[in-house]
Amino acid sequence: MAHYTNHGTLSFFLVTPNASLIFNVVSFGAKPDGKLESSTAFLRAWSWACKSKESSTIYVPKGSFLLKQVTFGGPCTNKIEFRIDGTIVAPSDYWSLGNSGYWILFMKLNGISIRGGTLDGRGDGYWRCRRAGTTCPAGARI
Repeated sequence: MAHYTNHGTLSFFLVTPNASLIFNVVSFGAKPDGKLESSTAFLRAWSWACKSKESSTIYVPKGSFLLKQVTFGGPCTNKIEFRIDGTIVAPSDYWSLGNSGYWILFMKLNGISIRGGTLDGRGDGYWRCRRAGTTCPAGARI
């Protein structure tokens, strides 16, 4: 007859000052194909990160993520980092941004950082318009 003794398990979780909650935009519905619009998913991740009581990271994994004109606004209750391992791309039709003056806008924020990745404003068509001397919208701006 076997005898088993359960000594129990005790787990410790260390939270350091640099630890943060991670919100992966794919978990909120973003598509890394560069074709399907992902602004709503990014804004959902932003909402969770902004209201968190802990430092937060919005993680953009490898792939291309299409974002229309979007505003990430505060104030937020903590520091937020955008960690980008992929590419965030603007709509291919630069007219869709109109004359708003921005593509991605961060406002009323303190403690925001953006690290890594690529922001692709798809400026080729826009610059062709400008060189042609025709009326063009303001273009993609961050």
